[in-house]
Amino acid sequence: MLIGVTAFFRDARAFNYLQDELKHYLKSKENKVIRVWTPGCSTGEEPYSIAIILSEILGQTIEEYKIQIFATDIDKRAVEFARNGVYPESALQNLPDKIKRKYFTVDGEHFQVIKPVKSMVIFSVHDLTVDPPFLRLDLLSCRNLLIYFNLELQRQILPVFHYALNPRGLLFLGQSESIGVFQETFRSLSKSGKIFEANFLGKKVPPERNKSRRSLVDFVQDMPTEKAQRSSAAKKSVDTLGDLITRKTRELMLPYAILVNDNLDIVYSQGKNPLLVRPEGLPTNNIYQNIHPSLAIDLRSSLHLLDSGQSIAHSPFQKMVIKEETSWARLILIDIEHQAGMGHLILIFCQIENVLDLPITQVEGGESNQALFKEQERQLLKTKEQLQTVIEELETSNEEMQSMNEELQSSNEELQSSNEELETTNEELQSTNEELQTAYSELRVAYEDKDRQQMELERLANELEKTNTLLMDAETLGKTGSFRWNVPVNTMEWSQGVYRLLGLEIENYQPTYEALVGLVYSDDRKIFEDFIDNVLSRKHAESITFRAWNSEKQNIWLKLEVAVSFNSLKQAQYVMGTVTDITQLTGTQNELQHHKGMVEALSSTLGSIYIFDFDLGHISYVNQHYSATFGYTQGDFKEHNLEDFMKLIHSDDRTKVQEHFAKVKNSNLGEVFNINFRFKPKNGEGYLEIQSKDTLLKRNEGETQQPHAMLCVLSE
Repeated sequence: MLIGVTAFFRDARAFNYLQDELKHYLKSKENKVIRVWTPGCSTGEEPYSIAIILSEILGQTIEEYKIQIFATDIDKRAVEFARNGVYPESALQNLPDKIKRKYFTVDGEHFQVIKPVKSMVIFSVHDLTVDPPFLRLDLLSCRNLLIYFNLELQRQILPVFHYALNPRGLLFLGQSESIGVFQETFRSLSKSGKIFEANFLGKKVPPERNKSRRSLVDFVQDMPTEKAQRSSAAKKSVDTLGDLITRKTRELMLPYAILVNDNLDIVYSQGKNPLLVRPEGLPTNNIYQNIHPSLAIDLRSSLHLLDSGQSIAHSPFQKMVIKEETSWARLILIDIEHQAGMGHLILIFCQIENVLDLPITQVEGGESNQALFKEQERQLLKTKEQLQTVIEELETSNEEMQSMNEELQSSNEELQSSNEELETTNEELQSTNEELQTAYSELRVAYEDKDRQQMELERLANELEKTNTLLMDAETLGKTGSFRWNVPVNTMEWSQGVYRLLGLEIENYQPTYEALVGLVYSDDRKIFEDFIDNVLSRKHAESITFRAWNSEKQNIWLKLEVAVSFNSLKQAQYVMGTVTDITQLTGTQNELQHHKGMVEALSSTLGSIYIFDFDLGHISYVNQHYSATFGYTQGDFKEHNLEDFMKLIHSDDRTKVQEHFAKVKNSNLGEVFNINFRFKPKNGEGYLEIQSKDTLLKRNEGETQQPHAMLCVLSE
């Protein structure tokens, strides 16, 4: 009796049904008082579950209601545990996280029920079999307790439950429990959820309860004989003429009658009814199982007519063989209103007639009508056979469900026995609890380390983000981008710089080698493909300059630099590279080359020309005519400074030349200055008399505008 097998929302599907029925019940409830009783509450999970359901149903309006949930048990220790409302984490493992967060608070390693829920539940020690019940109840939840009672004790307890409940109050039983023979006092609302409604049977009278043998008085008081005699005389005087007519009608015309209740179980049978057939297997009082099979479909149709509002229904006559004679039988169903102590009843008269006693109906139309009648009769019989087949299949599935229920009941007993084994392992679990505490401390330390690692990862992620930003900025400023080509699977990954150079969108373009080749200018495509082949075949080719098309169909110059990684078979695995936009640089170089050609062409007509760089302090350029005349090349002056250059001038002319250089240096662009001086050629021993026309060629950019170079044109 003290087995504490319980859990929060044990059998969640049944609690879902209970929540739906409670919603309907509370909508029609007139007052704001809700009273609930959960006998055999054990450690309190069940009453707390009901309190949570009420909180979910009522929501913000719960403050308007006065809720009392009486939770009782005979185990004082279980009641004390339940009153605290503190449970280990294992007790809540099947609860949704939403329910945990909403109705429980963390108390160390345990979970505690919140105060609003605890305030609804009142715990007390109570003996269901002896102590008086709680009254005026809206809900009585007694789950998985009656299975431990014998049949006699169950028949004592269920009337107590009915007496304690309000009219239409709800009774919530366990999956392996039922109301037994008390079909008239309870109406089933949910067969799957085992939820019943208390029927109102008039004035409530406290049920008689058997007292224990120790409280019985050791004598029996005799009943007065005078009262018994008066009762016998009154009974004899009842035989009036009306009773005589009723009795004779019942005996001669309708001798066979059946009374069934709301569950279609036979509660009374009159006469030796040949239409009642006791089926094979387990005994049952269900009318469909006991009525003659030929009348089962007609019975079902007639019951449907009663359900639709008719007070009486007749079934058609059916031809059948009864006691080796052909007879015609039908059923007459009469709806009987709710009777105190008996509930709603249906009276079924079984009328059996000999075929010769039935009137013969003349059919117009002769043989054709008779043939039509037979065809319709044949189709009707065929339809009935099909319906009967469907009914038998449904009954078979019902029997299978009953057998499954029996298996579940037997498995429940096995679970009960395994509970003892679980209790024995509880001590082992408690012994390992200290080890878990130690492990918990280690986990906490590891968790702190994880936090530090997380912070470090966040820091590295921020640095990586900054690096990526710098890389993107660098690619933008340098007009460059990078890529990675997986050669075996032919997939490419481009940086944002490559997409930016080619003017493509990342979402709409999938990079591949073929797609890249398609962007190369048609005249450079062969050179590009040969370059890639050389790279993949380990030939020394590291960069290439080619033209390509961008998204605006503009021709741009790109410089490709690659590095290749090979596998152990010396096959190309990955190709990494950078792409740089050199369109502007290429244009500048072409322009410089063009200008250089123009300078060369002009210098060949003007004579000997050299350019003196004031910043470098030596001659930075000489034309071919200068080299041919004086023997000096541009390379000869790279190591010379101004002092070395002056040594090539006649000593008498050096001061004049230095002053001339200073005058040109401080002049304006475009001014021309002439000077004559003697200059020593490279392969000659004497000096040549030359005339020089000099002008300031360029000034440095910036605010100071310092002179940069001087252009000198010489003639002999």
